Amino acid sequence: MSRRIRTLVALFLVSFALTAAACADASGPTNNICDNNNPATCH
Repeated sequence: MSRRIRTLVALFLVSFALTAAACADASGPTNNICDNNNPATCH
């Protein structure tokens, strides 16, 4: 039973890490952003 719990916890941690990495990639770069519709973002 303990091995099954450890396996589930490891699986949860791996899925959490992959989800966090996917969200970080989806947000894109945060510097040098220039929105043509919003000149306030252009520096």
